[in-house]
Amino acid sequence: MLNFVDGAPFASGRAKYSTHDAEASEGSVKIFVRIVSDALEGPILAQLDTGAAWSVLNTEIARELGLLPGGGEVARLSTRLGWIDGRLERATISIVADEGTSVDIDATVFVSADWQGGTFLGYSGLLERIRFAVDPNPQASFFYFGYY
Repeated sequence: MLNFVDGAPFASGRAKYSTHDAEASEGSVKIFVRIVSDALEGPILAQLDTGAAWSVLNTEIARELGLLPGGGEVARLSTRLGWIDGRLERATISIVADEGTSVDIDATVFVSADWQGGTFLGYSGLLERIRFAVDPNPQASFFYFGYY
């Protein structure tokens, strides 16, 4: 897998990431990983966005998880589509491992019935709760992750 210099494990899981989402209208290269949650029928692709204030779930997924309408803290998010009003809710999100162990993250996510964009894994409330690394080699394209 991936280890520190002293041999201690850095990551417990590894997954091949995608650089494009067939459903996304924007064609530039991004990093998409597969996530699951108990209420979802199967894995979905989520874009890594370390600059995002929060992880954002698309409206359909937020509904499937029972997060809309929610009772979480009211929040306003500035996005490439403009300001979106919504709520910060708690959800368990699992990043799916192709090798090793998947991780379950008790995450804080932004949800809004008005959000028409995709699903993003942001730093605050989700990525900050795990250790992760990206291998950008086109022959590998691995996303490493684990608990710290």
